[in-house]
Amino acid sequence: MLIRVISDIHSNLTALKAVLEDSAGTEAEKTICLGDITGYGSHPAECMNLVKKVCDEVITGNHDQGAAGLIGVSHFNPDGRSAIEWTRTQLKQHHLDWIKTLPLQTFYHGISLSHASIKSPSSWTYILNTTEAYEAIMEAGRYVSLYGHTHIGMQWNRRGGCSDKSHGYLADWPLINCGSVGQPRDGDPRAAYLLVNTEKGTFQHVRVRYSVRLAANAIIESGLPENLAKRLYLGK
Repeated sequence: MLIRVISDIHSNLTALKAVLEDSAGTEAEKTICLGDITGYGSHPAECMNLVKKVCDEVITGNHDQGAAGLIGVSHFNPDGRSAIEWTRTQLKQHHLDWIKTLPLQTFYHGISLSHASIKSPSSWTYILNTTEAYEAIMEAGRYVSLYGHTHIGMQWNRRGGCSDKSHGYLADWPLINCGSVGQPRDGDPRAAYLLVNTEKGTFQHVRVRYSVRLAANAIIESGLPENLAKRLYLGK
């Protein structure tokens, strides 16, 4: 089975549409989302509607929980707080109700899905070092674990070693971050997503060009912090 994995869309509708239309992923039999549909960008409701329509499994992210009032805005930096408060004015009650039904972690076709570390999904731990990666791998046990949250596509082996190679085998790299659709932070402004082939036991990171200018202008026109628009150009 070919699975398309998306995460950290952050209300960037232009990037989301580009990813869903990208030819590399059009043969995917299933699409899953690892959270943070909302936050930072200018189209939270539209992104949520599209994710709900196309995704077969959806995990909640910290920005989604913030928008739904499940966690407080004190958990976020000033720009994040501003975006969450604005996002709350854009979502309908049915969006908020849907967010509240989304799991923090689940298993899908033998793969662990979570937004942050499976070790403690509700603590929103960023997996950025060997210790955090090793703990997540041990928690997942025999399962491959996919996650988001850091906005950087990477993978870890069972010794806690890290790689940013574009493809590999699941058996060698059981902990994989799929990167960010709407706000990459690896210095590359292109949208990112992941393809997982369960039959071949492989994964592939994919990058997609989209109109950053269109997404950035929409942020500014919405009255959101200008810094959120500027960082899209930098991929940071």
